[in-house]
Amino acid sequence: MESNRLRNSANITDWLAERHYFGRFYHSQGLNSKGNFTNDCGPACLAMVINMLLFQSNMNAKSIDKNMVIRFGFPFWGHIPGWLPIIGGASAPWGMVKAFNRSSDALGLGWQAERHSHARRAHVLENLITGRPVTALKIWRTGKAHWVNLVRYSGEKDRIYFLDPNPYLEHLPEDKRLQSQTWAEFEADWSREVWWSRVFGIRNEIIKYSKTY
Repeated sequence: MESNRLRNSANITDWLAERHYFGRFYHSQGLNSKGNFTNDCGPACLAMVINMLLFQSNMNAKSIDKNMVIRFGFPFWGHIPGWLPIIGGASAPWGMVKAFNRSSDALGLGWQAERHSHARRAHVLENLITGRPVTALKIWRTGKAHWVNLVRYSGEKDRIYFLDPNPYLEHLPEDKRLQSQTWAEFEADWSREVWWSRVFGIRNEIIKYSKTY
């Protein structure tokens, strides 16, 4: 009984440390001049992943923010110009891949991104189980979309844990920034289809990452 108590205590300590670890990489998508969310969730998510990989590669003297990701280069139509109303700044899956790979090359990171469309639960979990983050596109009932970084999965709780670039999380302590949902809650948004996603063949989108050397 004592050994179980100690083991549970160790698990709690490990989990708190893990929440702090992931929370340190949070990056906000920002607010515009009117106080509304920008559509920079895509480059903000890429900045989080890149900073996490820089840290893991002992290259944490370098860091990157969403503006640097944008400057390193989204392809034309991979990142909708910010001056366009409503959708300005939104990032397409193919643009996310190109922007990550250009950023990785510029930093000498040695990782590459790949788009996986119409992915399934198993594709997400096989990456998370091996410690690789997954960037996923949620589609809201309103028709708007939002990128988040999936970082952990709990089989015991059937919960997915993720870093969300929501600006309202910016002022929280590091250990409070990691968000979670049941898999069913996450999948409802991840698999949702609306008119524009059908037009462009966008469904169950993830960006996965692997080492190039």
